[in-house]
Amino acid sequence: MVGLPMDDSSNNLAEKDKNEKSIDHILTGGKLGKATIERELRRRVDRLQQDLKTAQEDLLRFQNAVPETDNGTAEVAILPEIALSYSSDSNDNAPEIFLPPSKRGYLFRWVDRSIGWSGSKWALRFVTLENGNLAYYGSHTDTAPRYVLSLRGCAVRDEGHKPNKRYKPTEGDDTPPRLDKPGAYFFLFSIYLRDNASPAHQDPTADLTEITPLLRFSTDSYAEKKQWVQLISETCAYCESDAFLAEMERRQEEKQTMTLAMPEAKVGTLPPLYFAPVQQKQARHPSFTKRPTAAMFRTKSQNLDPSQVESKGYPPSKPMHRCAAPSYLSVEGPTQNYRGFFNLGVIVLVVSNIRLVLSSFKKHGFVLLRHLSEIPRLGDHPWQNFPFVSGFLLLFVFVMITYLLELGLSRRKIPQRLGMLLHYTNAHACMGVSVWIVWYLVDAPAIGAVLLLFATSTWMKLLSYVHTNEDYRSNHMKQQATFSTMVEDLDPQEARVRYPQNVTISNIFYFWAAPTLTYQIAFPRSPNVRLWKVAVILIRMVPILALFTFFVSQFVTPTLEGLVADLEANSGQYTFTMLAEYWLRLSIANTYLWLLMFYFYFHLFLNLFAELLRFGDRVFYKDWWNSSEVSAYWRLWNMPVHFWLVRHLYFPCVRMGMSKNLTTFIVFFVSAVLHEVLVSVPFHMVRPWSFLGMMMQIPLVGMTKVLSRRYPTLGNVIFWVSFCIVGQPMAVLLYTVDYQYAKHNVAAQECVA
Repeated sequence: MVGLPMDDSSNNLAEKDKNEKSIDHILTGGKLGKATIERELRRRVDRLQQDLKTAQEDLLRFQNAVPETDNGTAEVAILPEIALSYSSDSNDNAPEIFLPPSKRGYLFRWVDRSIGWSGSKWALRFVTLENGNLAYYGSHTDTAPRYVLSLRGCAVRDEGHKPNKRYKPTEGDDTPPRLDKPGAYFFLFSIYLRDNASPAHQDPTADLTEITPLLRFSTDSYAEKKQWVQLISETCAYCESDAFLAEMERRQEEKQTMTLAMPEAKVGTLPPLYFAPVQQKQARHPSFTKRPTAAMFRTKSQNLDPSQVESKGYPPSKPMHRCAAPSYLSVEGPTQNYRGFFNLGVIVLVVSNIRLVLSSFKKHGFVLLRHLSEIPRLGDHPWQNFPFVSGFLLLFVFVMITYLLELGLSRRKIPQRLGMLLHYTNAHACMGVSVWIVWYLVDAPAIGAVLLLFATSTWMKLLSYVHTNEDYRSNHMKQQATFSTMVEDLDPQEARVRYPQNVTISNIFYFWAAPTLTYQIAFPRSPNVRLWKVAVILIRMVPILALFTFFVSQFVTPTLEGLVADLEANSGQYTFTMLAEYWLRLSIANTYLWLLMFYFYFHLFLNLFAELLRFGDRVFYKDWWNSSEVSAYWRLWNMPVHFWLVRHLYFPCVRMGMSKNLTTFIVFFVSAVLHEVLVSVPFHMVRPWSFLGMMMQIPLVGMTKVLSRRYPTLGNVIFWVSFCIVGQPMAVLLYTVDYQYAKHNVAAQECVA
């Protein structure tokens, strides 16, 4: 005997109940339009009426065809078509109405691409769950999301809870607080990419700690976490339906027309300075032009002359002071537009710099002409005086050795430990040989610095290539699934590449030439090479190089020569007054040179290679000039180096069990050593000034972090003064004094010999 299929019907009822809850949730807080909701509800009513009619007909057929026994069970099996009506929709053409859940609120997001100071790795973000997408904003006032993740193919993982170290229990209470105790715990959950089509297909014995999260959040409320986990899981189920795909196609056109909002203020940076656009005046029409809309804006009396109306409207007794209001420049005054003062500041800056240029011409003449005669001598004896080409060819050899070693490892021709030992030996030899060439064979500091800069970037690229491919070999299946989800704008042929298919000559040399230091199998690509863009960049490079050379020749060189002359006149003795005078002379010129170098290298040079190689991700820097914290400057100033330090130094140290404060100190220490190598080796002397300048940033980081919470503008002023007025000009003076002293000692030794 077979009873009614109550399992299927109960599942359908549960599904309908869940849909009803989704409808209520959307009506109270959803983003769908009124017409869309009304249309969907009318379709649901029609479908339910059809279901009711079909169920009544099936009930009559069942009562007439099946007798009932004493125990209330059916003697014969249910007709197949009757059972089918309970397990499927009676109207196949009616679309399934399942509106996705939605939720908004503040959560702590785990920052996985930034080095946290004092262990701070969680940032408060405003998170929204809408239409199958999870997005987070800087705050609820932001109009554009910082990141949007489609939950199709994703799942949510409950990561439990961890105690809040700042929670202080009541005195005398030694028992652990309950989970629902406010502020006692942080409750964590993450979103990751599923391996299969359904979470039920996953291996129950799999180690979930090996899952790479796409996003990770925490909250101090247990109920809040449970609600987020429930709604995200429901949304993941919705994203597997056809309704989600249809909705995405409809919204794709809306995304193309959306405009970005103003630049938002990030953590550690100043709020945006907004200059309102100038309002355009409407064209004035002659009096004889007939405009049918004029009557909408003007009414004219038929009984009074307009001149009489104007004169009577402003009698001598008309009050001029009508309310209490503060002065415009007062603190309590209304918000003002200071565009005029900004223009005045630009005029003063231009006039002051023209005066400095004319004063330099009068005192030193056009110094640039003296240095033009030295250019033809740069090509004499390439290996001895200009070994840049020879050193660059050696870098090519080290890259080829790295490729051959990785090819042997991918084909299992070389043992894993031996291969990694050879890899790291080759990478460090690349740096060591380049340092030896610059120290012993290159006399010109500028040329040696260029070669050493290329060698350092190659060393970092080789370490990233080795480290990343080692991870691909050990966890290539999981890493590839995560990679395909996180990376967009890939070439179709590159999107299907998997390890070890990426171990090719073209792949490693593309990475060597690409404007990045962190390796991955494929990079986001632009559609094509825009030749007009290349031409524009090259045209911009010419005046920037000319201006840079002019400042060095006209301002920096005469100032340093005057310092050397004063030192020789005082028998090598210098006073604080002397250094302070030349230090202030260099501060303005050094600031201009630093900004020109930044624009030339990070914007023009890197964008030129990115355009030629169709490299898509061109965020080589962010708005570091708005930094109100020194730590924010180091995060935003050089994104390729920052990403390399985060991926290949910071997190490896964290995985070794080091504390975050110690790891951050190690990152600063390694960065300080590299800065010192890039400065000391080309000058053929080892001095600690650059190293000490970097390590002095550590107390400055803590000080500006405290100040920026209440006085962000003061933090930004301290940043500019410490870098442009104090730090860099003083370093230039100290290295100049030591360099001239070292040259004097070498000349004296040669005379004695």
